[in-house]
Amino acid sequence: MIITVNLLDINAKLLEFTISRKTRDNKRVQYVVSMEPAEQQIHSKDNMTYCQHCESETVIFDMVSSEFVCSSCGCVADDRIFHGDNAAGIVNPSEYGDRTRTGMPESLAVHHKGLSTLIGLDDTDARGKTLEPAQKMKMQRLRTWNNRSQLNDSISRNLEKAMKFLNNFGDKLYLSQAVMESAAYIYRKAALKKLAKGRSTLGLVGAALYAACRETATPKTVADVAAVCNISSKDVMAHYKLILRELSLQMPVLHGPDYVTLIANRLDLSEKTKREALRIYTRVQQNRISLGKNPRALAGAVIYLASQNCNEFLRQVEICQVADISTVSLRKRCKEIKATLGI
Repeated sequence: MIITVNLLDINAKLLEFTISRKTRDNKRVQYVVSMEPAEQQIHSKDNMTYCQHCESETVIFDMVSSEFVCSSCGCVADDRIFHGDNAAGIVNPSEYGDRTRTGMPESLAVHHKGLSTLIGLDDTDARGKTLEPAQKMKMQRLRTWNNRSQLNDSISRNLEKAMKFLNNFGDKLYLSQAVMESAAYIYRKAALKKLAKGRSTLGLVGAALYAACRETATPKTVADVAAVCNISSKDVMAHYKLILRELSLQMPVLHGPDYVTLIANRLDLSEKTKREALRIYTRVQQNRISLGKNPRALAGAVIYLASQNCNEFLRQVEICQVADISTVSLRKRCKEIKATLGI
């Protein structure tokens, strides 16, 4: 049996197979190239579940620490920061320069509550170009009506004046922002009930500050508030009683340890003397000596006895001046405590 082989046919088939293989390789390269952008998108920074350290898609959001953490390797994604005020919830470090969503926080201590509109005095547009004369006149009219609309009644004008006094006096008394907000809320309630009409604004502001101090257990006396407001203690107490009566406020009573801490801090005593005074006052309360007594007089007597026990020189006149009591009251309370506790 004779087999004839045509060399031309074999060469043609080999050439066809080679061309088809090259075509398949080219198509495969094109497919890989077309898939690269998708893979890059999967492993890019925009993918919130992709971890760049272990290269896995196991990043989760920790609700306690408000951070993105990889559940595989435990790395924290520092390039993605959660921000509750943003609508999307995620803020990149490059977005911190954008101040379009920032602004003054709302506060009752400001007469417009931080929601005012201010038209600038520069007669220029967004590009810095000077406005035309007709537009300048229009903007000036808008500024005038904007100022008039903000202070269009007596209550708004009174609040603007009172809030300036309130912030000034609060800074002098070293009050916290929580106390300032409470005082502003009390004054606003009094203003809405028209208690400020025909009365002293300084007296009503001082009364609101003292009421806020009492409400938040801040150790401030009437004399402190009156000295800052530059009015008498009698005026502060008169407006304070008016606020309590008209607004039906229930104020907690200041305890003796608060007065002990306040007087000791003003006298610049050592920490050892302060602790000794608080220990003696605890024994005074346990023996029911403090019932019906002036808490400032008891605090002064306790501080005087504690200073003697700790060998710290302190005169009775100094304590009486700070505690706003008489030397007779101080001596009586000292004798009573010594007789009862055997100090």
